[in-house]
Formats: sequence, structure tokens, C-alpha cells
Amino acid sequence: MHDRLSALFSAVPDDGRGAYAHMRAALTDCPEPGTVLNWLRNSHSARLLGDLVATGRPLTHLDLDATAGDGRAAPRTVDYLRGLLVAYQVLPERDELSARIERHLDRVVARHPEHALLLRSYVRWSLLPRARRHERLRGGGFLGRVRAAYSRINRAAEFLTAMAAQGRLLREVTQHDVDAWLAINPGTRFTVRDFIVWATRRGHARPLDVAHWPKKDPVSLAEDSHWELLHQCLTDTDLPLDVRGAGAILLLFGQHLTRIAALTTHAVTTVGENTFLTLDLTPIPLPGSLAGLLTDLTDMPPPTNWAANSSQDWLFPGDRPGQHLSATVLGRRLAAHNIPNRPARATALVAFAQDLPPAVLGPMLGLHPVTAAHWRRRASTDWTTYLEARLATPLP
Repeated sequence: MHDRLSALFSAVPDDGRGAYAHMRAALTDCPEPGTVLNWLRNSHSARLLGDLVATGRPLTHLDLDATAGDGRAAPRTVDYLRGLLVAYQVLPERDELSARIERHLDRVVARHPEHALLLRSYVRWSLLPRARRHERLRGGGFLGRVRAAYSRINRAAEFLTAMAAQGRLLREVTQHDVDAWLAINPGTRFTVRDFIVWATRRGHARPLDVAHWPKKDPVSLAEDSHWELLHQCLTDTDLPLDVRGAGAILLLFGQHLTRIAALTTHAVTTVGENTFLTLDLTPIPLPGSLAGLLTDLTDMPPPTNWAANSSQDWLFPGDRPGQHLSATVLGRRLAAHNIPNRPARATALVAFAQDLPPAVLGPMLGLHPVTAAHWRRRASTDWTTYLEARLATPLP
């Protein structure tokens, strides 16, 4: 491993003060050198790093963007290497969400330059600010937000191109044009709603409407099964500790796996004899069994493999430095122990919504007010609809 590292960093001085000093020292001191050696031998990202280091000049985020843009390396390889370099302090942290969205926008605009002004305005003044706000307030779900942004940009460009093929500018598009375009492939094209709403509100189009794509009601667990699974997570010591902790948070608080995976150890705090879990704005007092379980999870020793040397105190650390466990992997681990994600979440949120109003439920669990109100209605504890129906029905 030492020989490989020396060859990799041969173009930069080994004085302990350069940009690569921390990375080199961290890799050298890794408790499992075989893992590092396998990466140096077999990884595309290691070969890309060697090519960049061989230039002998300081590396920047723009250099990595350029390698992905000109085809010298696959985007996934570049993103993987960027994560390592940021974690090892070779590169400074940056707003990666905005960078990826803007990079994709540039690719789309290059294919559709005639729509550049509208697309850039839409992304700059609507899509990007909301994506940043959700990232700041909710955390987790990074890849999901990136994919959602990509989809909205693609659909907007596709819609504008289709209207232009019919000889129509955006301000000339009618509701009939929108409905006809959506009817061709409604399952994917309804994503254009975000762009249509923005264009209408900003006066770029006449009043147009795209309905929300209907969502199926989530399937819930039977109440007995739900509480049996929760009891198993709290008491069954044969289950892995991370599965027990994640499963308990899912079954009791109905959190998205993206948010559970992104929790840090700082979310679990102890004041006197009481332990609290902070999911959004409100610290939630925990029962003794769950408090002990999450405390044990925070006290686990840090990873000693490839994920060592991370400055982040993740409750569920991942396999890469600086990265938490992905929601996909966490979901697979739960499913392997018969803990279903969506049904468990639905049952937990319905149980909460039966007892708490949306104004309390939202800040406690990190739900949008509209989402909190939806779960309140789903819990069927509001009799307003029943009373309205009775008043509207004439008496015999």
C-alpha cells in the first residue's frame, strides 16, 4: 500500500503541507490497508485521481466537472472521487445540490438553446431556491431531490420543444394544447406541472392548469403486526443494532428512510435523566427502552474501514468517508428482517395524526403543513366532512 501511495502522489511534494497531505496520511493510517490497496488497484476513481495528480497543479471542483463534461470519466466516478476529496479535505465543501442541478441545466440548454432564457429563469428563480430550502430544512434525500430537479428540467424542455414544433410560443399555448400533450404519456409528463405553475404565475403564459398526479393511498400494517415489530426492535438483541434503531424510529415516528439515514448522533441528546430525539424543530422525549437503544447506537465505536477518518458523526455511517448510509441500503437491511418501509411509516403517521393536530405534528416530525393535514384527514378523526354531508342531505 505504501508503494502504491508513493506512486500515486509522486507528482506532489511529500512535505506534509500540500493539498493532498491529509488524504495521504489518512490512507496511510487506515486500520484496514487491504481495503485501501484494493481501491488503489481496481477503482476507476483511483486511476482518475492519479491522472489529475500527475498534472502537478492544485485540483479544483471545476477540474472534476470538466472531466465529467468532456467524457474523460463517467459522472458516477467523478462524484465518488469528489466525495473522497471533500472528506479528506483536498477540496473544500460546496453546494453540491446546486452544482449538479446547474450542470444538468447546462446540458439541457446546450441541446435546446432556443429555450435557454425560459429554462434558466425557471431554474434560477423557482426550482433552485426551493431545492436549497428543502435541503436546509429537511436534510437527507439528496439523490431524490437531484433526480426530481432533473426530471422537471427535462419535462419543461420537452414541453417547450413540443409547443414550438406546433408553431406556438409559450404565451400562445392554450389549455387544450396542455391537455393534449399530457394525454400522450401522463405517467411521466405530469412533472411539467411545476414549470406550468411557475410560468403562469410569472406571466410567461396565460392561465393554465395541470392537475396533481393522483397518488394511491398507502397500505398500512395491521395494528397488532405494527406493535409486534416495534416490540421486536426494542427488545430483540439478536437483531443488528442499526436495524433495531432505524426500525424503531420508522415504526414509532413514521420517518422517511432518507431522513433516518441522515441523522447524526447530535440528534440524540440527554438532559438529566431524560433522553430526547430531535427530528425537526421539537425535541421528543423518548421512552426508556428506545432511549437506551439509541444511546447504545450513538456510543458505537467509529468505523475502522474505508469509512474511517470521517468528520461527520452519523448515526448510521456509510461505507465512504464523510457519507452516511444510503436510504436504499438501509431499506434493504430492514426488509431483510421483515420490517416493511412504507406500510410501517403509514401506520405510524396515522397513529400520530389521531392524537395530534397538524400544527403540532408538522414541527415535531418535520412534515410540511399540507402533508400533516393530509395525514390528519386520513386518520379520520375530523367529523367536519360527515357533518357537511348530513347538512346537505335533506331529511326524510
